[in-house]
Amino acid sequence: MWAMVPLKGFDQAKKRLASVLTVEERRALMLAMARDVLSALSRSERLTGILIVSRAPEADALAQTFGTERFSESPDADLSQALEQAGLYLAKQLHASGTMIVPADVPLIEPAEIDAILTQHEEVTVIPDTDNVGTNCLICTPPNRIPYLFDGKSFKPHVAAASHDNITPKIAPSRGFALDIDTPGDLKVLLARGKTSQTGIYLERSGIAQRLRDLDNVSQDASS
Repeated sequence: MWAMVPLKGFDQAKKRLASVLTVEERRALMLAMARDVLSALSRSERLTGILIVSRAPEADALAQTFGTERFSESPDADLSQALEQAGLYLAKQLHASGTMIVPADVPLIEPAEIDAILTQHEEVTVIPDTDNVGTNCLICTPPNRIPYLFDGKSFKPHVAAASHDNITPKIAPSRGFALDIDTPGDLKVLLARGKTSQTGIYLERSGIAQRLRDLDNVSQDASS
């Protein structure tokens, strides 16, 4: 079983946070979250390896730091196509029997949580986000067992794709995987739950955490 971690171009990451973070802050945030995710995956006892799926130059440094493989998708590939290409590479070149797709913006996942999910996995396991809208982890045996439909609202389509292929997918809600960071509200939840994560430490040391608290105070004053 191999984990696949897709990484977009860092300079264009997390545009929904542009109201509170600069471009450089968003880039640094993505790096911190990726380090948290890769750290958790690298400590899993049930994963054979990790493949970073990215053409971003930062991916080389991350791969070297964590001792992972790196795969560069074709230049015109969207996320789903990139993951399909990476899954094919893992199956053909590294003889992977299955893949675990993990986005780089779920910084609160833990190794024990990863292993517990993999222990229960059979053919297809789908882990939703907090709102049961997006897919925050997708496990397939073999790789590319179902079509990938990542578009921000992929949870129900992935479940339907498995059912269409006569597979009963395992639905595995998970506290660590549920939180993906897209909005200022997500950052606040992370700060409440993950102060010791690399992402939480970055938010505090950079002054972003205090900025968010100040914005909350201003909003409360305006509404009172």
